[in-house]
Amino acid sequence: MFSPMIKKINEDFVKQLNPHAKVLFDEYNIAFKNKMWASVIILSLTIIDNIMNNIDNLDYVDGIDINHFKSSKDFHWLRIRRNQILHFEKPIEGFLGNQDSKKTLELDAIRADTTLKRCFYILFRK
Repeated sequence: MFSPMIKKINEDFVKQLNPHAKVLFDEYNIAFKNKMWASVIILSLTIIDNIMNNIDNLDYVDGIDINHFKSSKDFHWLRIRRNQILHFEKPIEGFLGNQDSKKTLELDAIRADTTLKRCFYILFRK
């Protein structure tokens, strides 16, 4: 079982984010603190996409590490879950078909948090 904010983010990782990603990360932390679970899920993938598409990262992020993370099941799960939230297509009972929508979103946000932190660790470790 995941726990919220599993590991405190190493400040060195945050320093490696570009200004756009830093603003998003600040918003992400506010959303997590305020239990805005759908926002946490959406912002976590947005931050990851920003990191992956920032050409300046190529100076210090290993391409093998990028490929390793991009092929992970958690990264794929996060993209699917984010898309399900943003591109909702049909009416169903509960959020994404779950009876306890709030708890489902909370658990998904915790998994998204873990995935974001794993991304930071894999790409920015020294």
